[in-house]
Amino acid sequence: MEAASALTSSPLTPPVDQKHAIAERKAEEFEALVLSQLLAPMFETAKSPSLFGGDGAEQDTYRSMLNDEYAKLLAARGGVGIADSVKDALIQMQSNNGNLQGTNP
Repeated sequence: MEAASALTSSPLTPPVDQKHAIAERKAEEFEALVLSQLLAPMFETAKSPSLFGGDGAEQDTYRSMLNDEYAKLLAARGGVGIADSVKDALIQMQSNNGNLQGTNP
């Protein structure tokens, strides 16, 4: 019986619960990206103390990295609701297409 089910399921198509987990993770990543872009102008104009004794390009690099981490934390803790809408859309597309194309676990 297990051999028959193994033959009918494709190794390229993950189970439904795994597809939902993938959709949720991708939606959260997208929300973090959007939040990072929204937070960037706020931190560009803020005067911050120098991290390593200079106000050069390294400050901008570290500021953007810190900004990305803030956005990831916000998205992981519920964000602003973007991930929920994106996840619902991905699941809807998944049910229409049978799989999530372009998403790797």
